Amino acid sequence: MTNRIDPAAARPGPTRRALLRGVGASAAIAAAGALLPRIVAPALAGAAAGRKRVLVLGAGMAGLTAALALLRRGHEVTVIEYQDRVGGRVLSLPLGEGMVSEAGAGHFRANMPYTLSYIRQFRLPVLSLNDGLPRYTVRGHAANAADLADWPWPLSREERQVSVSSNLNRYLYRNGLDTDTVLSARWPGPEQLDRLSDITLRELLQNVGATDAFCDLLDAHGGTFTSGAQALGIIPDLAYHFGDQNLFRIRGGNDRLPQALAGAIGPQRIHLGDPVAAIDQDGALVRVTTRSGAEFAGDAAISTIPFSVMGEVAVTPAWSAGKAALIAGIDWDQSVKVVVKARTPSWLAHGVHGWPMAGGDRRWERIVDITGNAPFSYGNAFFYMNGGNAAAYREGPRQTRAQDLFADFQADMPGLIDEAVSLQEFDWKAQPWIRGSFGSTPLGGAWMVREWAKPEGRLHFAGDFVTLKTGWVEGAIESGLRAARQIDPEAPAEGHPWIRQELPAAAE
Repeated sequence: MTNRIDPAAARPGPTRRALLRGVGASAAIAAAGALLPRIVAPALAGAAAGRKRVLVLGAGMAGLTAALALLRRGHEVTVIEYQDRVGGRVLSLPLGEGMVSEAGAGHFRANMPYTLSYIRQFRLPVLSLNDGLPRYTVRGHAANAADLADWPWPLSREERQVSVSSNLNRYLYRNGLDTDTVLSARWPGPEQLDRLSDITLRELLQNVGATDAFCDLLDAHGGTFTSGAQALGIIPDLAYHFGDQNLFRIRGGNDRLPQALAGAIGPQRIHLGDPVAAIDQDGALVRVTTRSGAEFAGDAAISTIPFSVMGEVAVTPAWSAGKAALIAGIDWDQSVKVVVKARTPSWLAHGVHGWPMAGGDRRWERIVDITGNAPFSYGNAFFYMNGGNAAAYREGPRQTRAQDLFADFQADMPGLIDEAVSLQEFDWKAQPWIRGSFGSTPLGGAWMVREWAKPEGRLHFAGDFVTLKTGWVEGAIESGLRAARQIDPEAPAEGHPWIRQELPAAAE
C-alpha cells in the first residue's frame, strides 16, 4: 500500500504548549522517551540603544538561526511562518514503531561545522550512517562501486581501478579546486566567479581528461542533474558528498533541530500558519501583512521566502532590477522521494550501502540507505528522483506509481531489497509554500552570488537557496547568520563552531 504524505499531518511541529516547555518533540518521539532537553529562551542582552524590532519571514533553519542570533543580542524578534509547523524543508516522516525517514535534510556530515555545533548546543543524540558504496547501473551495465576491477564501462586508463570520488577529486585538483576550500565562507573569489559561471561541470572535468563514461557514473552517484549543472553551483554540493565520509542523522528525526531552535526562541515570538501577503517599505518601518489580515511592523526584516513563490507576495516599492532578475532567475528542482521501509537492510549482504546504495540512468535514479546504526531490524531507504525522472513519476497513476517504481528497481537490481513493508511518497512540487525542493544558480548566474548578499532597503535575504550550499542545512545556517549580522554585526552562532577555513590574523 502506498501512502501520500501530508506534511502537516505526518509530523506535527511543536505546539505552543510544547514550546513553552522547551520541548519540540512529536508524539512519536515522546512515546519513545526521546524528548528534547529543556531549552530556556535566551535572556535579553540588555535594552541597548541599538535594539531593533526585526521581522523574520519564514521559520525554516535560516529564519530560526537569524531570529535566535538576534534575540541573543537583545533585539525584539517576530517570526512569521506560512506553515503550521517550523522547520521548512527539514521534515521527518514517521514510519511506525518509532522509525522516521527524512523528506528533506536527509543527513549531516562532519565537514558541516555550523550544523554540528547547533546539534551539540541543543544536546541532540545522533545516529551514524554509512557513506555511499553503491551499485551502479549505467549504459545497460551494472557493477558494484567496490568491484573496481570489474567495471564494464569505457573509462580511460587513469580512471580505472579508482573510485568515482578519487577520480572526481583528481579532476578538481587539475582545475585548481578541492573539496575543502570550496566550503569556506570566503569562496568563491572573483576569479572563480568568473571562470566557473558559464561552464557545466561536465565541461570543466572533460577539459582536464574526464571521459563521458566517468561523467555518467558521477551522475549515477550524485543525481542525474550533476554533470550538466553550472560548475560554480554544483562544486560545493560535491564537496559535501565527496569530501567527507562521516554521516549523521538526529535520533528521532532531523526536524528535532529546528524544533529545538523554536523552543529557545519561544512560542510567543513565532506566528504560525499565516502566509505573508505583502511587504511594504514605503514608510519609516517595514510593514508585513499576512493573508489573515494580521499586520506587523519592524525596523528591519529578513526574508527566507522561497523565490519560487515570491510572486505571490505584493512588494512595495517594486523590486530593484537586480533583485527582480535574481528572483526570476534561480533554477528550482522539484524532487520526489519514495520512502521504503524494508523488512531488513538486506543490501548490506550484497556489499552496498549508504548515500546512495544504488544509482543509475534508470527512472528510479537513486536509492539512499539511511539505516545506519538505528536500533531497528528494518531497513530505512528512499528513492530520490529529480528533474525529468520526478516529472515522469508524477505522470504515473497515483494509486500504483510507487509500487510500479519499486517493481522496476527490483527488476534492475534483483535481491538488493528483500521486501518493502511500506512505500510512501513525498512530492516537493506539491508543497504550496515552496513548490519545489532546492534552488540553484544557472549557467551565467555568478552575478547572483553578489546580488543575494545585498539588502533591499531594510529587507535582508536568507535561505539555503541564496548560498552556493543550496539544499544543505549548513547553507541555511550560514545565510541566517549573514542576514542577522547585516542588522547586528555581533549576532552570535550557537555553540561557537570552529570553522577550519578561517585563517588566523597575520602576525604583527
